Amino acid sequence: MALPQGANFSQQLLHCWDPIFDSQRHVSDRYNEPFVDVRNDVDATSDLISMFMQAFDENDFCHCATDAVAGFCTGADLSNLQQNPCASTKLVALLDGNSGLTAWGLYQALRSPKVVSKKAHKGNMYIRNGRLYNRKTGHDSKCLPAMKSRTVDKNIHRLFVASLNRWTVIALAANAPMHQASILCEFIFNHLQFDPLINAKVLRDGLPVFAFEFHLPYFALRKHRLPQKDTRRAANGDGLRGYYDITFLRTMSSKADNSPTEYVYEAKVSCLLSGLSRYSWSTHFFNDLYFETDEDAESIEEYLDQGSTGTILDPLTAGKKLMDTLPCEPREYFLVVLEIRLGRIKKEWQQLFAAVNQAIQAYRNDYWDRAVLCMTNNQGSHPDADSERSQLREELQEWMRRSVELLRKFIGPLNQYSEEWKIFQDTGVNYFMTTDNPEHSARLRQSLTSVEQRVTDLRRLLSKLKHTIDSCEDMSRDVNLQIAHENNESALFQQKTAGDVRVLTWITFVNMILAPPLTEDAVC
Repeated sequence: MALPQGANFSQQLLHCWDPIFDSQRHVSDRYNEPFVDVRNDVDATSDLISMFMQAFDENDFCHCATDAVAGFCTGADLSNLQQNPCASTKLVALLDGNSGLTAWGLYQALRSPKVVSKKAHKGNMYIRNGRLYNRKTGHDSKCLPAMKSRTVDKNIHRLFVASLNRWTVIALAANAPMHQASILCEFIFNHLQFDPLINAKVLRDGLPVFAFEFHLPYFALRKHRLPQKDTRRAANGDGLRGYYDITFLRTMSSKADNSPTEYVYEAKVSCLLSGLSRYSWSTHFFNDLYFETDEDAESIEEYLDQGSTGTILDPLTAGKKLMDTLPCEPREYFLVVLEIRLGRIKKEWQQLFAAVNQAIQAYRNDYWDRAVLCMTNNQGSHPDADSERSQLREELQEWMRRSVELLRKFIGPLNQYSEEWKIFQDTGVNYFMTTDNPEHSARLRQSLTSVEQRVTDLRRLLSKLKHTIDSCEDMSRDVNLQIAHENNESALFQQKTAGDVRVLTWITFVNMILAPPLTEDAVC
């Protein structure tokens, strides 16, 4: 249906960058107070997560988001954030690329909003001579980056979180400021789901705030001897992210050797950039890394090791950009992160498709080879041949069911990618078009073009996956036709045999009637 004339213009008016964000804004300190602290003065009976999720403003009859986040945080609360070993010793975050933080350290850093540098976070971890130590054991942890004497805008912050866990959510929920709480609790809820989202909006209910957000789910193909299960728990008690053993795509038989197994892991990267102006904004980035090793290039430890050499990489851009060279304009930075992350995820999807396609082709070739061998080895012994062919067909039906089910799981998110990008083009992209700086406009257009190209590549991959499903179903139809043909031949053979038996019976009967009676001499 064609849009009425002027519809495009209306969209630009409804979804546009507000010039108020181009100037320094001085707002009341109360907007920077933690939302839960303000709510605690009103409702002291609710737990931390319930108070935090009140900012999401769900209706009285449905609390899906609150239940999901509260269920994820089961067993974690602010009172034991410092004492819990996981919350106080495990590095889970990087703030402004400067130092590794535990959940407890993150809570402290956010409670006193400033760039963590040489003073590091308090609690069980401390810095001496550029290295991270545990206060309890005194043991050296990982190298911290050698801090450069550079100026950091205290009003711009970038937070990288590896495999968001319940303790990290507690730290974030306890410190989310009034102007950001509703955006952040929705962002956390969206990250816990497994759906794509690319969105840009301006909240005008109260203090105007802009928010750019993306969620990019994908499936990561890795070879491990044992599956790397996600120990985080969703509200229903299951692992937050699942995994699949795809060995069956290549063969339905058990693996004969002890070689690593191919697993496909559910994973997601999520990014939220929100702020009051182009001079005051923050970014939250969550990256699922539960299936990776500590030596992975995206691990907290690896980023810290890189920083120890004096090179501080931006983890939000997967280390592709130096912290010193990052754009300070929020829209430009958001598109740079989206462009880089979408490119990496596109490679994950392509690697997965190549492996799955190769495995399916190998199984198909092996099946037809076994089917031909079965017919060749059992010529003339129909019962044995029928039994072996029946076993082969049952195996094929099970393989078909599992293969198509798995491929449809892959297709779901890819379909949504295309839909989300179309919605973003209709509305969200307008926030990135309003600028008076030609150089800035050119950089925004370049990033948008790169993102568009990556989405187009994913659309092509989606078409290939659909074709793979069609080819699997074609194979099933070919086998069913072969079965029908064999059944038809068997029926014709049975009819012919039955006819021959009837003729033989009739001849025998006639011969008995026409045969001369035996004489006594013949009997003797």
